[in-house]
Amino acid sequence: MKDKLLERRDLILKGNLWKAIFILAVPVAINDFVRSMYNLIDTFFVSNIGSMEIAAITFVGPLNNIIRAISLGMSVAGTNLIAREIGRKDYNKAKNIAMQLFTVAVFIGIIITIVCFSFSKEILLAASATESIIDIANLYFRLTVLSSPFIFINSAYIAIKSANGDTLRSMNVNLVAMAIKIVLTYILIFKFNMGIKSLAISTIIGTMFTSCYAVYDVFIRKTVMKLSFKLLKLSKQVIIPLFLIGIPIIIEKSSVDFSFIVVNKYVISFGEKVLAGYGITNRINSLFFSAVAGFGTGLAPIISQNLGAGQEKRAKESIKKTYLMALVISCAVISIVLPFKYSLAGVFSNGDSAVLYHTVNAISVYSISVIPWAIFQVTSGIFQGTGHTKYNMFISIMRIYCFRLPLIIIFTKFTHMSEYSIWYGMLLSNILTGFFAMGLYYINCKNLRLIGDHYLQKECI
Repeated sequence: MKDKLLERRDLILKGNLWKAIFILAVPVAINDFVRSMYNLIDTFFVSNIGSMEIAAITFVGPLNNIIRAISLGMSVAGTNLIAREIGRKDYNKAKNIAMQLFTVAVFIGIIITIVCFSFSKEILLAASATESIIDIANLYFRLTVLSSPFIFINSAYIAIKSANGDTLRSMNVNLVAMAIKIVLTYILIFKFNMGIKSLAISTIIGTMFTSCYAVYDVFIRKTVMKLSFKLLKLSKQVIIPLFLIGIPIIIEKSSVDFSFIVVNKYVISFGEKVLAGYGITNRINSLFFSAVAGFGTGLAPIISQNLGAGQEKRAKESIKKTYLMALVISCAVISIVLPFKYSLAGVFSNGDSAVLYHTVNAISVYSISVIPWAIFQVTSGIFQGTGHTKYNMFISIMRIYCFRLPLIIIFTKFTHMSEYSIWYGMLLSNILTGFFAMGLYYINCKNLRLIGDHYLQKECI
């Protein structure tokens, strides 16, 4: 019987491209949607506790996302390196890379947990946490950071499954994990009155479940890509390109989350109610933005495998089709969100009219930026697939430090727009980023090639 990995490889390299993009992108989009739901579930349940708690988890969110950004950087690099070897039918080398990815990910996750747990309050104070939320935020941050090792294991697992085109399995596991989180959070909040601690505890258990399945799936279940500790042999031929590709992604994602910490300083100057509305809007947007972000993530292994197999023309054709699909989906998403903005905001404002007011205003202004966001995400997927992640880093730095923060500072200091300074700064920065990303791709699209290949051509197993 033909292994499913080989079937997916044939689809990516020889089959219908529309089908390949759909099969890879949709589960990734749902998977991203599920991960975004983790944060939205927290917001929903914490809205039953109080607006200060919403403000606290909004404030901690970018710090937790920086940790996830590091894991995502390793995941993107792993997907790229593993996928190109699968494209070449070198499964032993692909498994060796996967084993090294797992090892590095676990090590980094443990180090981050120790550092952040030990210095949590100092980190929050450095991020300008106010006296009114510092104690709540510190409790939430210390507990959520305990899930970091599991987050890194899960990211390595997603990298391995994405590289061979099996995005459906990781999606199903995350759906189960989300269900576990919902049930646990409900029980701990409404039956045991554990408050904000319940959010962190349920997150730890949900991510732990995914990690347990990940270990079973890659180390025990019989597949072409079954791993073994016998395969573990750390080598610079893998570690160097892993970090060469991963570090720009880490800088890119971390800079985005750091910018949210900076933006929080401006938002909170308008009051905790505005910060709560801003946090709810971001978490609602993250759900719908993930619907288009999945197309970029799903495109990456298609590009890596086709370029690994020497099929540059097919890789370029997949890019055109993905751009089109992402734009159609993004337009459909915003046509759903805007008519129901009051209903969506009302679910999370828990009867607080001020929070509802600010949330609806924010959704009305900058949720439409999901359309340029789609262009940005597909372009990111292109550069992830080739390994040219330095361009992703460049785009994000431009987005944050040349577009978003300057616009917010100008609007805040030199206009009377009040909190609308934030909303329009977010909108315009995403629009400018979409145009910039598209331009950068067209400048570099003539010759697609895989970065770091000269390292991997050396013997590493």
